[in-house]
Amino acid sequence: MEVRVRTKAIIGFVAVAALVTGCSLESEPPADHTITHTALPSDDDQQRSKKSAEAFLAASADDGTIASLQDAVTGVFGEWEKGSDRAFIATTLYGSRATPENGKLIANAFGVWQNSESGEGRVFVYGKDEKLLYQGKF
Repeated sequence: MEVRVRTKAIIGFVAVAALVTGCSLESEPPADHTITHTALPSDDDQQRSKKSAEAFLAASADDGTIASLQDAVTGVFGEWEKGSDRAFIATTLYGSRATPENGKLIANAFGVWQNSESGEGRVFVYGKDEKLLYQGKF
């Protein structure tokens, strides 16, 4: 009988602790859950993404941050212009130039170009092999 009382007390204590600490039986993604696109998604309008890349590069020309990387940006696409939170940047970076650091430089320049202060959008930069170099917020 004493064992049953202890078991019920322990179960009650664990249940209260779980409720107080915010544990849940339901699976919820963390608040900073990030969707990663490890491979470059298909580009449905390459002509438009080339024009977006040209506009991005023209706006970034005065900055100089990505001057050595401008020749590599070939396309900028996604629905960021329509309020979505995804932008994809295709590049011809390969070998020693295909680094996360160079991807970050391009992503940061994109954020400046978009004048984004919310930091809620995601920008993904891909190398020539269409593999993810860097993802960040804009």
